[in-house]
Amino acid sequence: MQPRAYLIDSNIYVYRAWHGAPVMLRDAQGRALNAVHGYAEFLLRVLEDVGTDRVVLAFDVPQAEPYRRGIDPAYKAHRPPPPADLRPQFELCRAFAEGVGLPVHTSDRYEADDVIGTLADRLRAEGLAVTLLTADKDLAQLLEGQDRWWNHGRTEVLDARGVERVWGVPPALIADLLAITGDAVDNIPGVPGIGRTTAARMLRKWGSLDGILANLHAIGAQKFRGAPRAQRLMLEHEDTVRLARRLTGIVRDVPLGDDIRTHWQRPAVEHVEPLFEALRLPESLRQRWLSLLDGSRGA
Repeated sequence: MQPRAYLIDSNIYVYRAWHGAPVMLRDAQGRALNAVHGYAEFLLRVLEDVGTDRVVLAFDVPQAEPYRRGIDPAYKAHRPPPPADLRPQFELCRAFAEGVGLPVHTSDRYEADDVIGTLADRLRAEGLAVTLLTADKDLAQLLEGQDRWWNHGRTEVLDARGVERVWGVPPALIADLLAITGDAVDNIPGVPGIGRTTAARMLRKWGSLDGILANLHAIGAQKFRGAPRAQRLMLEHEDTVRLARRLTGIVRDVPLGDDIRTHWQRPAVEHVEPLFEALRLPESLRQRWLSLLDGSRGA
């Protein structure tokens, strides 16, 4: 069986942890800790589940000049900022992950999706299949071969065939599909009035968004319901689709520096105890982490 690495889209799971428990404890600086504790529980369960040291984390961090905002200033512009008590916990979650020895990667220009895409290509070059832990549909476009998309905690796992069954197109066409249908979550408009089914039909017919755009005047003659209307809409919104495609594709050559760690390096127990104390980790969770770290040394 092909060896496997696991890439975690961390911010999604920090948000889940935030929504999963109320603020009960704060650290010495007054920062809330509910998301940190939930995220620490999540990471522990992942490490227990996968049984490998090839676990790598990507985080979104604040950016001065975001890559996609340079393409379209409206990209994600509708999103409100995180709640005040959540905002500092992203940094605390990164500090926790780094403190327990997990490799953490970020970019001050690109999103975590792009970091994951870059790491996935690097890991495949080492002969590994990758499993993406995320709830983000955009990342499905990265699947190749024996790769998996895993919505951890929701027991939803998709391989490339599963992605095609759900979306109507293979992973390599997900970015094209989203450029046509739009993505309200990211404020990508797409073509109003064309949904996933029609977009997938056109992509299967012509093989790619470029293929569709090269045959815009042939859409109306196709034998699916609403073909003439789809042709009119695609012609009207061609420029929007071309712009959207620059936003939906994941970048896979993000500069991550010379030292790109992709192995979990377990620290000595005595080195993590001050971190656990500072983050006021609940005793039961602390003991489980200490047991995992102590039992894994030398493995």
